[in-house]
Amino acid sequence: MAGSFLVPACFAAEQSAPAKEPIPFRRDAEAVDSGLALRVALALGLVIALGIGGVYALKRFMPASLGGSGGAAGRINVLEVRRVTPRLTLFLVEIDGEKFALVQSGDRVRPITLRPRS
Repeated sequence: MAGSFLVPACFAAEQSAPAKEPIPFRRDAEAVDSGLALRVALALGLVIALGIGGVYALKRFMPASLGGSGGAAGRINVLEVRRVTPRLTLFLVEIDGEKFALVQSGDRVRPITLRPRS
């Protein structure tokens, strides 16, 4: 009984009102618009083609100083890179036809000697 005094009069009037009908929705719309699906597919294909073309152009025309192939081979070539541990990396480098091995540990780089195969 004490709870009924706390309810405002506007809420009490809504409780006695008849139930309203649910909001109607459209049933005549198609599930998938074929024209829209075709446009989305064509746009997606175009974006993928532009992305592939951009990656190819960057690899082909980026200067070697920025990490690209740069066309012709230079005098210095990195032949192989191996990560031994997260901080230790081995490099096999060719400079003017002569091969060198380098070890990088942290921020230090040191050459190591290569023994000829017997």
